[in-house]
Amino acid sequence: MFTLVIYDITENNLRLAAANACKKYGLIRVQKSAFLGEISNSLRKELAAALKEIVKNTENNIQIYVICRADLSHKIELGKPYKGEESDLLM
Repeated sequence: MFTLVIYDITENNLRLAAANACKKYGLIRVQKSAFLGEISNSLRKELAAALKEIVKNTENNIQIYVICRADLSHKIELGKPYKGEESDLLM
């Protein structure tokens, strides 16, 4: 299953920590505040715990979605593609 992490974090240091956590667990950046990747349930739980620590006692928000390959294949991308660290994930 794929994991999509999106966040709205106002502090630079916390935003960097969230991005680094996502990368550490094998997700790739698909938007400035969105990471996607195929990871196991146990890794997803570890990542969620790490992200929870980052935003505890703040007004920031992180959302984690689990998406199956079939649903992800229906992705529609509009506008200019993000040219960050993206890979060929079901492009």
